[in-house]
Amino acid sequence: MPRITRRVALRAGLLTTVAALSLTPVTTASADDAGRAASDLPPIFSADVATYNLYLGATLDPLFTATTPEELVRLAGEVYAGVEATNFPERAGAIADQIAEHDPEVVGLQEVALWEKGPLGGQLQVTYDFLDLLLDELAERGHPYRAVATNWNFDGTLPISAAEQARFRDRDVIIVRADLPRPLLQVTNPQSGTYAAVLQIPTAIPGVTFESPRGWSTVDVRLLGARFRFANTHLEASGPAAIRNAQAAELAGLLDASPLRTVLVGDLNSRPNDVAGAYGILTGAGFADAWLATGGDPATGFTAGQTATLLDENRLRSRIDYVLTGDGIRPLSAEVIGDEEADRSQPTGFWPSDHAGVVATLRFTR
Repeated sequence: MPRITRRVALRAGLLTTVAALSLTPVTTASADDAGRAASDLPPIFSADVATYNLYLGATLDPLFTATTPEELVRLAGEVYAGVEATNFPERAGAIADQIAEHDPEVVGLQEVALWEKGPLGGQLQVTYDFLDLLLDELAERGHPYRAVATNWNFDGTLPISAAEQARFRDRDVIIVRADLPRPLLQVTNPQSGTYAAVLQIPTAIPGVTFESPRGWSTVDVRLLGARFRFANTHLEASGPAAIRNAQAAELAGLLDASPLRTVLVGDLNSRPNDVAGAYGILTGAGFADAWLATGGDPATGFTAGQTATLLDENRLRSRIDYVLTGDGIRPLSAEVIGDEEADRSQPTGFWPSDHAGVVATLRFTR
């Protein structure tokens, strides 16, 4: 007999409610009928949320070491070749498998890359749209999602050879299940912004400086009559910690002003022992770490560290990807996904990403 886990039991209860909402014949309802329908909703229920950094496909760090324009072109070509080699169309299937298995209502995605390529001085054509590729894979599995909020980050165009150029645009995206009826799941008020603190990366090439803006996005979610704000972010990974910390402080202030209880997910680039840094700033602002709140081992739960090729043995050695919850939300479970050998892509055997994802079951009171 299959083992019934807490997640399965909670999901069964939610699906029962969905069926009741979806299959009840449509009739003309009075105000009393509407009141009875609202009272039939469970006063306490759960929802699943997740975070997943998709990995842009290569590391950009070599670009910042270039000392001549010629070297920059060569390094840019190597970066683009790395993107092709790590094959996001194949990896998207492995990531979709992880999301579809858990079917979270709301997901925060980071490094949702948009790559374009074309002749020097000519028109660029999209070569890899990570969002479209992932949504297509999810739909093929019978688990459709839709994008509801996006914030744009790094945007750069460089020659990658004597004849071609490539453009990379980074974004973070919130997606929600597209198969749930409106009485169950409603998403409104999409917002996004760029942090005031921006990393500037000078190079040895006169006049060449890279800029790495980072941002946030939020939506208001109404789920079975309960409302919460869902926030997604990817804080700065490089440069002085002061930049990342300033971004975390700005985000904490933005979310503190919300009239709704809040779920925050993302890649914070900050470990749990970073008590004076981004992690400490956000937990100090009242957010609970779902992994720790549900009894997760502080010495495990690693989410970052796979090598750039995604083909080596498991190198996850740090925990920097989180589901954080504000007041009025109690984490029931948290699980790292995409970190097992069986999760690798087929046929090549890539890790789904250089990060693992995190999915959490959260309990709300209406």
